[in-house]
Amino acid sequence: DQLEKLRDNPNLINSAVEELLRYDSPVQRSWGVALVDMEIGGKRIRAGELVLKMLGAANRDPEQFPDPDTLDIERGDNRHIAFGYGFHFCLGAPLARIEGQIAINTLLRRLPNIRLAASDVEWHPNIAFRGLKSLPVTF
Repeated sequence: DQLEKLRDNPNLINSAVEELLRYDSPVQRSWGVALVDMEIGGKRIRAGELVLKMLGAANRDPEQFPDPDTLDIERGDNRHIAFGYGFHFCLGAPLARIEGQIAINTLLRRLPNIRLAASDVEWHPNIAFRGLKSLPVTF
């Protein structure tokens, strides 16, 4: 259980936040323009063409992440692109990481027995942004 691992070893908080960002990226897609001609998956893309980057799917790429559909807060070399990449990298990424670390640490400290109340959580129906609609817990 990943939550128990984090409770037992709070030093995993940085890795846990990175893995949560990879596993369920808050931004699932973004638009961009191809800078050079290239081929991806057998599809030719020409410089100047508009491309839709599926960040959530890229963060589950088995060529980049061993066992990508498993949440592993001890995952090493977690080079996810939840905040974009290169020129379009999110300027708020450092703040978001710190907020995640503080929020999770505070939650676990104040509610040490917190658990999911149900296995099914409710997500907002949005293909661009990933976010919970409700998260029933017990403590």
